[in-house]
Amino acid sequence: MRKGNSQLFFLGWNADYPDPENFLFLLYGPNSRAKTAGENASNYSNPDYDRLFERVKSMPNSPERASLIVQMTDLVQQDVPWLFAFYPKQFGLIHEWLGNVSPDTLIRNNIKYQKINTGQRKQSRQAWNQPVWWPVPLLVLLVGLFMWPAWASYKRREQAKGVREDLSAALPETSGKTP
Repeated sequence: MRKGNSQLFFLGWNADYPDPENFLFLLYGPNSRAKTAGENASNYSNPDYDRLFERVKSMPNSPERASLIVQMTDLVQQDVPWLFAFYPKQFGLIHEWLGNVSPDTLIRNNIKYQKINTGQRKQSRQAWNQPVWWPVPLLVLLVGLFMWPAWASYKRREQAKGVREDLSAALPETSGKTP
């Protein structure tokens, strides 16, 4: 890519600031990676695009600037230096107590602008997080049911006669003679 010999590659770009110029400069000819080690990795060069970019990059937002950006976009779509193959989608679930939220794929540092209504959050948490007690007696009952056979077996063994007692009762009486 640094020498301009690569035909296919995959790159992405996050905007540093929300302005079309932040993406348009990636196709500006004098920013060519092969010639100047710039950010134009595709080494795209079109004199008409470069001329329009020189005008757009320092213009304030206006209908004229928007018209020039449309012309630049049309040139890129005709020349196809990039294949726009990735289009992100973003979804989010946002609580009612969280304010100033705007899901955005362009700006990723928006957490510093968010607000939390702590009173409303506390009420919501108390309403949602009511303890559920019915599993406790059920768990005690299940533990008891599983422990009962072990306890019954233990008691049977404790009350059973020992092996020596059983054998001595089965042996015949001896008169004290030793064989």
